[in-house]
Amino acid sequence: MSPDTAAPKRQPDTDPTPEPETKSRPRPGRFWTYLTLIAAAAFAGALFLIAAKLFAGVEEIDDSPERTVEGFLAALLDERDPEAASGWLCSEKSDRDLTAATEALAEAGAEHGLEWTAVTETDRTVGQATVTVELSTEAESTTWTFALVAEDGDPQWLVCDIDSR
Repeated sequence: MSPDTAAPKRQPDTDPTPEPETKSRPRPGRFWTYLTLIAAAAFAGALFLIAAKLFAGVEEIDDSPERTVEGFLAALLDERDPEAASGWLCSEKSDRDLTAATEALAEAGAEHGLEWTAVTETDRTVGQATVTVELSTEAESTTWTFALVAEDGDPQWLVCDIDSR
């Protein structure tokens, strides 16, 4: 064989001139990773906003069983307004008997100068509370016990029963 008729020798596949670099695209798996991270961040943000809405203003709640009894007694004994005092009564007990009792207590306060002190919450369960108050005149002092229930509205705590000892 002659060198002219022989097959040309193959050169290795190395090309001395490199191809120009092209912009690399993210691999298809990275798209789902980024999408998952964005969804997780959005979910965490939504949870934060919901939690903030639920807990916002908790410090501002000033309704308590003591506040209700103080408001009730202020309307009844200080302002001598049984109708305003009945606004502090629960819907179950705002019947004529308790309203009559509050009117009698208002009259007694007007006649004998009843004063109230030492408003103290003595017991609380879910939706119920007990508050005691010292009612006194110049001559004597008695402890009154108020049973309250929590209802939806303003005020949240409402007087349902009054008992003197």
